[in-house]
Amino acid sequence: MSWRVSLGRRGRSKGLERAVLAGVLFAGGCAHSPDPTFYVLAARPGPALTTPRLVVELRRPSLPGYLDRQHIVRRATAERLDLGGDERWGAPLQDLVGTTLADDLSARLPGSTVFVESGSISAPADFSVEVEIARFELTERGDVELDANVAVRAHAADRAEQARHFQFAATPKGRDTASLVATMSEVLARLADAVAQTLVQASRIAAPEDAAGRAAPDEASGPRP
Repeated sequence: MSWRVSLGRRGRSKGLERAVLAGVLFAGGCAHSPDPTFYVLAARPGPALTTPRLVVELRRPSLPGYLDRQHIVRRATAERLDLGGDERWGAPLQDLVGTTLADDLSARLPGSTVFVESGSISAPADFSVEVEIARFELTERGDVELDANVAVRAHAADRAEQARHFQFAATPKGRDTASLVATMSEVLARLADAVAQTLVQASRIAAPEDAAGRAAPDEASGPRP
């Protein structure tokens, strides 16, 4: 009889162990990491420039490979990057930069049409804008830095009418990610200010050339009888 009692106790003990183990595993499954927080860039108001009505195609901006990821990148040192584990971009950063920059340019060029190359709308453009970004992140010094090369091309030209290099930096108001993203939007708007100015200058250069081109056929035809 004693061996039957001992066996029954052992069975109940093993059953209790299994129940405890199952509870631990269930609790571990429920204690998952918090849901990610998603961020996007946003356009900022800027000075409205006087320019003819232009159609501007913004080519898809290029970004360095280390920024081409869903996580928000911070530079911890010159050689090491930090990724926000639960803080991510709501869309590919390349797309966010393109659409936000297009919105910024539209606000600075009233009456003009600005569209992104990767969008669903296309039209014959007066100018195309190419943006190559070399750096766009929070640095180890605590500033948001934007380093970009910009080329503005006239519709009928094979070479860059205006090619510029721009560098901007600003310090976020806080150490949180929302402050970081807001500062990135502000720095991108400063790039839009510079690109809009470049477009105005390029349009002034192109206007006399277009006028001369339109006048040339009349001159070549000679005086009318």
